[in-house]
Parts: sequence; structure tokens; C-alpha cells
Amino acid sequence: MKDAGPRETVGLIAGNRSLPFLWAGRARDRGFRVAAVGFKEETDPRLARDVDAFEMLSLGELGRLLRFFRAQGVRRAVMQGQIHHTQLYNQSIKPDLRAAWFLAKHAVLVRNLRTEALLGSLARELESHGVRLEPATWLMEPWLAPQGRLAGPRPGTALKRDIRFGVELTRELNRLDVGQTVVVKRQSCVAVESAEGTDACIQRAAKLAGPGCVVVKLARPKQDLRFDLPVVGAKTFAVLAKARAAALVIESGKALFLDKEGCLKRAAAAGMLVQGA
Repeated sequence: MKDAGPRETVGLIAGNRSLPFLWAGRARDRGFRVAAVGFKEETDPRLARDVDAFEMLSLGELGRLLRFFRAQGVRRAVMQGQIHHTQLYNQSIKPDLRAAWFLAKHAVLVRNLRTEALLGSLARELESHGVRLEPATWLMEPWLAPQGRLAGPRPGTALKRDIRFGVELTRELNRLDVGQTVVVKRQSCVAVESAEGTDACIQRAAKLAGPGCVVVKLARPKQDLRFDLPVVGAKTFAVLAKARAAALVIESGKALFLDKEGCLKRAAAAGMLVQGA
């Protein structure tokens, strides 16, 4: 029998929560060898047990990341898991020489906290060192949100109006690179996601407007699929249930929907509409 040869080693740049674990498992099931870097400020160290090679870094150690990928033979990599946007304000992070050079080169983006543009520049930096950053949707097809009504009752006229208003508002705000989540009620904007994240945005809206809000979470019109995809899962659905939200609208094909079956059962029990736009 002919030898199949060595497995391709793919890189994983891991943030927090469960996405790095899901992607690593999926990649290994598909026959890849996974070399992952995590960050002390964000990543669950138990990820080391689920990959073939692991290096724990501090945010700002770009040179060390590049050396690790080079040593492991990585030519393709993905980013999975959130890095909190508030880390941009963290004064304790000390960039190494490579990171300091990168940040100086892109000082305007850093000053203006243009996260997506900065990540795009980082992707180009990786590519200049022979590592192509793949879309975060790569190998994640089972967790992409489908289209149409996924759970809950058919919307009445008032709810349809709120959904239409919320989708239009979210699309416009996303065009301006504002947060991916908007909460509306009675065709009024209640809350817009900022650096605090989706769950805190929903909690803030519930305090302001009470039950019956519509939560809309969509990708940007020109979303760079390599990073910062919309993600929902069990934690967000617990927040939605507590807030007694009327509906959640998520981006089909561009949003990751974790623990889908359990979340949809919870939504149906709560009488909450879940819809893929």
C-alpha cells in the first residue's frame, strides 16, 4: 500500500471560549495536524490537550508566534475564539520587537481602534511570512446558522416590523463598522453593541425596555470572514431567556451557531422566535 505521506500542519490562533476546541477537533477529524498558539490573557490552557503542538504566548508576542508557526511548518492558519476588544486598552501588554514594528507601521489604525482593519493588516503580515489566514468558516460548516425561521412562533405584524427595522438599522451601523448587535422595540433603537459584547448589550437593553425586545446580530456587509464572525451559543440564549426577548435574528451562512439544538429547544420553550436572515 502506498504511504499517504505526512499530514499537513495547520495553524490555530486561539482566543477564548469553546470555538478553538471545536475547530481543533474538526480539523483533526479531517486529517490535519493542528499547531495552536494561545494567549495567557484569553485562552483556556486545556486546549493543549486537544492539539498536536501548542505554544502559550502573551498578547504582543508576534515574533514568537511567527517562529512557532515556521518551526511547525504551518502554511495555513485560522483565528478562532474571541479576543476581547478591551485588550486594546490593556497597558500591561508589552509588544516584542516584531509586534512593536508592526504597531508603529499601523499607528493610525491603533490610535483609532480600527480593530478589523488592524486584523487585516496582521493577516497580510502573516502572509508575508508564508502563512495564509483562512476564513474562520473553514471546516465550521456544521455550526453555520441556516436561513429562515428556526424556532418559535410565526411573527405577527408588529414583530415583523421590528425585525425589518432592526435588520435595516444593523446593516447601516455595520456599514460604519459599529458593533454587530442591535436591540430594538416598537421600531425604536434600544441598545447598540459596543466593546462590552453581545450579552451585556442584551442585558442593558432589558433594563431599559423590559421584555419583548428584538435582538439582531448580523455580519458586516463586507465582512472579512477571517475574523470577528458573529457567534451565538448557550450563554447568549440564557441571557435572551432571562431578558424575555421576543426574537433573535442572526446572519445565515456567516454566523456561527453553537449548541444549536439545545438553544433552539430553549427558544421554543420560551416562545422566542429565532430566525436566520
